[in-house]
Amino acid sequence: YYWIMADFAKIINRLAVVRTYIVDAINDKGGTADESMSFAQLSNQIYAMPTGMEHVRSGYQLFMNNTELTEIPAGLDIERLSTLYKMCYGCTSLTYVGELRTANITDLRWIFYGCSALKQIDGIDTNSITSATEMFHGCTSLVTIHNDLDFSNVVEKIDDTFTSCRALQNVYFAGTINVDIAMNGCPKLTVESLLSLLNALAENVQGLTCKIGSTNLGKLTDEQKAIATDKGWELV
Repeated sequence: YYWIMADFAKIINRLAVVRTYIVDAINDKGGTADESMSFAQLSNQIYAMPTGMEHVRSGYQLFMNNTELTEIPAGLDIERLSTLYKMCYGCTSLTYVGELRTANITDLRWIFYGCSALKQIDGIDTNSITSATEMFHGCTSLVTIHNDLDFSNVVEKIDDTFTSCRALQNVYFAGTINVDIAMNGCPKLTVESLLSLLNALAENVQGLTCKIGSTNLGKLTDEQKAIATDKGWELV
């Protein structure tokens, strides 16, 4: 008797886990479900689940390694998404990104990693993110990010965000940068972009480094470099 009851308990626990997975999957894909529903009700919800880009709710790896994508589909409502983690990771044919309404999205890590054909981003709001890990890593053709990047809430080093962005010229910053930042992989930055970066560095810091590389350092006057060093930053 006890052996039979133990087996039933295991089955019930497993079914509860399966129910949770089904509920999460339905909600992620634009349906409506909760843990109180029976399996029959969940089946009906799956059958009635909407289709189409307008119903996508998570950008998690949404277009990852899609080598044919050239632009993000116009019907995708970015504001509805919960995360854009690795959304366009490895999209090597992506050439242009319009304005992304990402003000409420906290996870943009790896979003454009390896997008080697991407040349222009019209807008991406970074105000809510706490990590900028690998966001533009490997965007070797990227020339311009039109809106200001705000890294005020970033708590991790910004050391691989712009790795290999060797064509990047125009990028501007808002808010305050409170962590080490490296942009030495961007030797073509304009003086205006460099000054925007230096002006965004936090005041009265200790032990923080702003790495822009020898090529970019050569574009600045001593007075301009002092914008960073007078705040306590090491500028290299």
